Amino acid sequence: MRGHRYRPAVTTDVARPQPRSPGVSGLLEWIATWGAVYSDAVARIARVVLIVSVVVCAGTTAVDVFTTYVLGFSIVIGVDELAAYAFLWTIWMGVSLAVRRGEVTVITFVRDRGPAWLKRAVRTFSGVSIALLLGYCLFRSTQYAVARETLVGRSSLLRLSQFYGVVPMTLGYYFIAIHYLVDVAHGARRLLEQGRASISLVLTSLAGAVVIGAAVMSLAWGIMTAGGSPLIALGVVFVALTFAGNPIIFMLSIVGIVSVTGFAGVQFYPSPDVLFPFRTTQTAMGLSGFSELTVVLMFLIVAEVMNASGMSERLIAFAATLVGHLRGGMAYVCQITSALVSGVSGSAQADAAIMTPLLVPAMQKEGYPKDVAAAVVAGASIKGPIGPISIMFIIYGYLVAGVSINKLLLSGVMAEILLLLFQAGTVYLVVRRLGFFQRRPFAGGAAIMRSGLGAAPVLLIPVIILGGIELGVFNPAQSGAVAASVAVLLAMFWYSSLAPRDLPKVLTMAGLETGIVMLLIGDSAILAKVLQNNGFGADLSAFLTGLTDNKYVFLLAINILLLAVGIFVEPLPALFILAPFLAPIADHFGVNPTQFGLIVVFNLVLALIHPPIGLVIFLVSSLSKVSVERLSIMIIPWLLVSLFVLFLVTYLPSEFVLVVSNHPRGALLVLIGLIAVAALGVVFTTVRQGRRADT
Repeated sequence: MRGHRYRPAVTTDVARPQPRSPGVSGLLEWIATWGAVYSDAVARIARVVLIVSVVVCAGTTAVDVFTTYVLGFSIVIGVDELAAYAFLWTIWMGVSLAVRRGEVTVITFVRDRGPAWLKRAVRTFSGVSIALLLGYCLFRSTQYAVARETLVGRSSLLRLSQFYGVVPMTLGYYFIAIHYLVDVAHGARRLLEQGRASISLVLTSLAGAVVIGAAVMSLAWGIMTAGGSPLIALGVVFVALTFAGNPIIFMLSIVGIVSVTGFAGVQFYPSPDVLFPFRTTQTAMGLSGFSELTVVLMFLIVAEVMNASGMSERLIAFAATLVGHLRGGMAYVCQITSALVSGVSGSAQADAAIMTPLLVPAMQKEGYPKDVAAAVVAGASIKGPIGPISIMFIIYGYLVAGVSINKLLLSGVMAEILLLLFQAGTVYLVVRRLGFFQRRPFAGGAAIMRSGLGAAPVLLIPVIILGGIELGVFNPAQSGAVAASVAVLLAMFWYSSLAPRDLPKVLTMAGLETGIVMLLIGDSAILAKVLQNNGFGADLSAFLTGLTDNKYVFLLAINILLLAVGIFVEPLPALFILAPFLAPIADHFGVNPTQFGLIVVFNLVLALIHPPIGLVIFLVSSLSKVSVERLSIMIIPWLLVSLFVLFLVTYLPSEFVLVVSNHPRGALLVLIGLIAVAALGVVFTTVRQGRRADT
């Protein structure tokens, strides 16, 4: 995963900008110098506001739970409204910091190929589209912040003005514009250093960008003129922006806004309401005063605390004592670790970020080629989004009425077990093919006991989340807040591996990642609402029901559709756009609603390791220093195994696939029994090896 990285040419510790030289170059130098000062200042402001917002959002929810169940009453009034408004500040300050630090996802493998003139034209096309977007958003978000509906609107309980929920969007866009302005000024200065040749470069780049834009919009216009769907035409714009290297969060903004405003005379789904995109985005993210999606922040806090405190390394150490003695054991350790970490993070990207720096070098030391090791980690990481603490399951339950989030969270357990078994089988085949691995000594029961006790408190986190939700004690947001609080307390006081001075950095990273995730959702909500208002659901239903009346053929069509969509669209936006339309059609065919939610999520998750735009592939490639092209080839066996598991999840009876979801307490007893059997096995193995040592 590669990002646009802002690197100011002028250091921010310069107390006073130097006098500028005359001419255009001097003006650009002045803009760049002062811009760097302002960029640094707004980044500092955003970081402070972000930390405070994260603390308010997670803290008020945690305090509400604690006082409600300890004191018998809550001391926090309007906790949902406070958390929702703080969540909006977290999102926009997080996004502005992500842009400042270059943490936004950019697909560059097309943009960086071809002759120099083409690369310049594509980059210019991308830059101009971002400039137009930011200019439009600055104007409209300011208009939205001072609109009468914003100033008059109040939350239901605390009577908070909607202004305080809208203005973070406006400030966020201003901060982002400052960061990009500095980048543009530095680029222009470097260009001017080439002398008169710079004029030719600018003109040819702009001409190339205009030609690309005209070609894209002409193709979109031609599709609609020929009777094609405006959605297909928008898809052309989407793909063009993707391959041009636009940051994904802004690309979705462009498509959403253009869908209602049109561009260059091409209209898609015109709307007279110019504030519709901005109102829809903020409402989806919590402007109404309540957002179940605050759980995204809570889970990401847990993941960041685990990463920063070394708690994830304890899970790896535990897995190593269990299976590290097998031939090629570190790949098996990766499989076990991914299953354990998935119960805590709920995100494939988080799992990959945790495992890649630790396990790829460990597998290399054992004899695995680096590209094979990276593929093992990338393939294993997809257990997170289908595990019991899945952000995507929670969002699916938020979008689709009548589906229990409790059952959704447990629906992926059997799928995760199947993935674990088949991926472990793939490791076995790889080990046999490579053929040069040696067995290691078994760690022994005492080592397993020590590492297991060290990891046990970490493994309590998913128990708290799932147990609280299943027993009806917490809603998902409350459960996530409690889990985040427990993770922080464990890291700071039980393990003493996280100093108080490190906590702001952890909260900043969690808020930054939350901003990226939630803006993807908010931007996706624009297109989802547009499609809903224009009868897309009825059209899709008519198409699929006219295609077949067989449930299994319908499921095959859904799998093909979602896998195709996943090639070009990130899982969360695709889920937000499609799930509300597909779920009612699945009901028509008699598909179990919980199993269908699992099928949808599993399909979209596979896109994370699907070449050419799998985001986990880009992330693991960046961390492991394996080329995207090579990793895209080496991931194929893991992708094929995952597709086979998807086939099983789709077509096996729901009674088997959802056995844990349908019988959670019975499944808990079975799990305890399996743990007891495993413990007896460890004892037996240790005793037997001890006798061999004596003889």
